Amino acid sequence: MKYFLFSALCFLAGCASYYKGLTSEALISCADEIKPANLNTAWYTASIDVIGKHLSGLLVVKKMPDASYRLVFTNEAGATFFDFKFQPDGSFQVVSVITQLDKKPVIETLRKDFELMLGLPFGQPLRSWQHNSLKYAGIERDGEKIYFIVNPDCTSHGNLEIGSNRKRKVSVSLSGKEPTQPDSILITHYTFDMTIRLTKFDKDADE
Repeated sequence: MKYFLFSALCFLAGCASYYKGLTSEALISCADEIKPANLNTAWYTASIDVIGKHLSGLLVVKKMPDASYRLVFTNEAGATFFDFKFQPDGSFQVVSVITQLDKKPVIETLRKDFELMLGLPFGQPLRSWQHNSLKYAGIERDGEKIYFIVNPDCTSHGNLEIGSNRKRKVSVSLSGKEPTQPDSILITHYTFDMTIRLTKFDKDADE
């Protein structure tokens, strides 16, 4: 009886592994060709929902001449929530951030989310895994795997994900015809309640 109760509680608490059966395999032949491309400069309407709190405004993704990125999130009045800089070598700088977001776990979460969105981790040598019928390619870093899902035709990729050996932590879905400038982006967290929604718009057309 005690074992049954423990098993039931374990199931409800998510003890079962999302990645059960994940196995390493030889690098998928198309992985380097179809890996997520670095985004071009674009403006997005942005909505961030985290543990019952809501922020909305505009996010500019700006690709700099030195291949670094600046991500600046402002409200409709132009006040800056955060200004982040991502270097091609993997270094990261907080240019500015409001007090409410200036907490190490928050900054680290946003850094990893946007690195994944920009496809920056996939500049390193890739590995491959298989999970059920899906094939994954990506890297392993700091005890986490950072993947993109290889579609069966081996000509395109699906969602981008961060996971541990057991849990799926984050997924990024990019929608649109142009991979370097998606029309919409959805970032979903699975270990706590956080969602980021981005919808591209033509800033010049609105001026």
